[in-house]
Amino acid sequence: MMDFSCVRIVDPYVDKGWTPEIRLTLATPEEVDSAETELGCNLPAGYRDYVTTFGLGEYCSYIRIDMPSALLSEYKNYQRFLDEYWFWDLGKGILTKQRAIESIKFGGTDVGDTLIFHPTNPGEIFVLPRQDDMLYKIGTDLYEVIDWLCTDHSYPTGFVGEEHRLQYFVPHNPFAYTHGRIRPENI
Repeated sequence: MMDFSCVRIVDPYVDKGWTPEIRLTLATPEEVDSAETELGCNLPAGYRDYVTTFGLGEYCSYIRIDMPSALLSEYKNYQRFLDEYWFWDLGKGILTKQRAIESIKFGGTDVGDTLIFHPTNPGEIFVLPRQDDMLYKIGTDLYEVIDWLCTDHSYPTGFVGEEHRLQYFVPHNPFAYTHGRIRPENI
């Protein structure tokens, strides 16, 4: 089982001298507990470790895990979205539309693939690819999910996954972009 001890935290804006230090926006254990209480379920194994160790940002500039506050504020909207725009019918033997609609979105990729789990079974995590009408069961915890997503699955699983040999995390840097352009002079 993977853990996050060998993941390097990097911030290109610190490396370039544009911001003075790496700043992590972390969740507290109490925020994770509160999210679990409000949702009435456990979150997938590894979620707590991830959001309290890395927080807001991107794993390998690719995977984004929702912070507890975003998870709580956005999952119902995503359930409505799934009900209206469902197109993963090839995966109905893996996860039915109804069960997916009942699921909780807790992350995704920078290209629009979505990570969900059903509240009655946080040990089954699925990805709903943006460019594929098949969905995939990709792990039993966040560590397996990251391993799966950081492997190129172009064949036979469509368009999901990217090859990432190095493990790194890039924290959200609020100074990085202003209207889509890097503006170090504003930092």
